[in-house]
Amino acid sequence: MDANTDHNLIIRCREGDEGAWRLLLARYEAYVYRLCYRIGGSSEDALDLTQEALVKVLTGLDSFQPGRPFKPWLRKVTVNACLNYLRRRVPDTVSLEQPVAEDIVLGDTIAGNTGDPEHAAEWRDAREVLQQAMSELSYQQRAVLMMRHQEGLSYEEIAAATGLPPGTVKTCLFRARQQLKRKLASVYGWE
Repeated sequence: MDANTDHNLIIRCREGDEGAWRLLLARYEAYVYRLCYRIGGSSEDALDLTQEALVKVLTGLDSFQPGRPFKPWLRKVTVNACLNYLRRRVPDTVSLEQPVAEDIVLGDTIAGNTGDPEHAAEWRDAREVLQQAMSELSYQQRAVLMMRHQEGLSYEEIAAATGLPPGTVKTCLFRARQQLKRKLASVYGWE
């Protein structure tokens, strides 16, 4: 068996092996950052959230059950750390003057990047409207929406990651989608 599998790295981390922690960190740091960015909405928040989440992962490795997949556990710890951090740090209201976050990155390319300046401007405007609408959602709604539509998780997987009952996840998703729909309809004049 490969000495650098997740499970072997975790065992070595539990034994105090700093090299194993660095390997595990290198393997998942970018994933944790992207998850934190999607929940936090800005690169500044994502950096703080990533640090908070990785500390929780490191200190919580003893609670990880060997034989189970690591990534769902990592996702749950990260989402919970993000939501707890943001609840403590930021009030529920969001200013409409808040700047819009950077371009939305899908894989290694910026969404809507075709090389056509007019098309790029339309995508930039659409991203700004969508990002502004997303910033008006609660952190819980944003996290659940992101896990469903960007991570592709099932309702049960989202419930497991957030600790919410599946019915609450569905309600949260419905309300988040409705709020986004109303915002986009008002901006674009849809009926």
